[in-house]
Amino acid sequence: MWTIGSLLMVAFNTLEWLITFPLGRRSKWVFRFFLIVVLFFAWIVPSGDKRFDTPAAAVSLDHGYGLVSWEFDNFFDKWGHRVWTVLPWTPTSEADRRAALDRYVELVGELRTAKGELNRVTSEAEPDSAAISSAQDDIDRLISERNDLRAGVEEYLEQIIAEVVRSDEISLVGSFVWPPVDFRIGDPPKLLVTSRRDEIVRIEDVLIDPDIPIDEMSRIESELVAEHDISAVVLQTGGLASYPTVIPTSDLKRLVDVASHEWLHAYLTFHPLGMAYFGGGEIRSMNETLADIFGREVGLRVYSEVTGEPFVAPVRPETASKPNENADEDDVVKDPNEFSFNRFMGETRRETDELLADGQIDEAEVYMESRRVELLDHNYRIRKINQAYFAFHGTYAESPSSTSPIARYMWDLREQVESVGEMVKLLRPLGTYQEFEELLVERGIELEEESD
Repeated sequence: MWTIGSLLMVAFNTLEWLITFPLGRRSKWVFRFFLIVVLFFAWIVPSGDKRFDTPAAAVSLDHGYGLVSWEFDNFFDKWGHRVWTVLPWTPTSEADRRAALDRYVELVGELRTAKGELNRVTSEAEPDSAAISSAQDDIDRLISERNDLRAGVEEYLEQIIAEVVRSDEISLVGSFVWPPVDFRIGDPPKLLVTSRRDEIVRIEDVLIDPDIPIDEMSRIESELVAEHDISAVVLQTGGLASYPTVIPTSDLKRLVDVASHEWLHAYLTFHPLGMAYFGGGEIRSMNETLADIFGREVGLRVYSEVTGEPFVAPVRPETASKPNENADEDDVVKDPNEFSFNRFMGETRRETDELLADGQIDEAEVYMESRRVELLDHNYRIRKINQAYFAFHGTYAESPSSTSPIARYMWDLREQVESVGEMVKLLRPLGTYQEFEELLVERGIELEEESD
């Protein structure tokens, strides 16, 4: 993904240069043909081709996500639309883009209602085929309308995100924002995540078609367990740092949060921290946690700019609290009978780790399933909780499923600096977790002792 995204950014530079000069149709097609050739060879001759020689890739081959074709199609669609709208005879005003955004906000609610109705009619004891067809038609109509207006919405929000990123409040870049903020509202792929069964450790990820049926998801997961002794789960991603990035259809606040999060991933690919992402482990968690903090703060500023609501800075989440902070107070003040998802998942992760450390793999898996069922009583519907589930969510250090202190370290650092942009500047030169710990010590942040 990183290699393809970088090639497309180079392609953007070339395209930007080309469209500043009068071009004939032939020159445009020569350039497109050249780019297709580059992308094709980048795809078939990667460094150490491992597309089909791993169990996860092989078992999910029929449902793989076409990243190359998606990026190529959407790259030209978006930039073609952008060039088209700046031509003198096809002007698009700020008012037009704002009107498209207002309609998009309405569409999100209508689409959520339509999907709820489809779920209702398909869940009836005796499903009515006419009602199902009508509900599906409503969804298709709304998605078609979304696709028609999304280019204007994207350009409007991309412009505001870029303005916020270079503002004094964020202070990350100068007048030129690189890479350009560029995202596509659509359906992000699902992700097949694998882990060892005897230890929660993220092994391999495979992008999966977002429309894969549930029964095929279950087949893939079961086959990896039965034939390869690998824990696996297919999860829905919240976005994809391709270029353009893929952002799910969601409410405005969530949309700009995710768009800002994914832009930072693109930005960091030009710095050691981002380049080290695919090394996995703690450095990946650093990337994701930093993007979470950055995306949330920038997203809230963009949301304030768009809606006119006052900006309220994000606060340190409970999952990033300092060791033993308010421990006694929590025991006294909080109602032990009041359900807390964060506490529940934290307990589940700790108990699972203990069972696995004692070699009780089957018992750990039975326990995780029992906890998943227990969550249903509290209206939390998670399709599967296993080692791979925790391996994925553990990458995000603010998640209650994580056992990493990285979220606490990041928030300690954030509270020391004036802006989240300054925080990114401090972290972007780091290529190893050891360098991160050294930075923390230099700034007087206490490191947690490793447990035996």
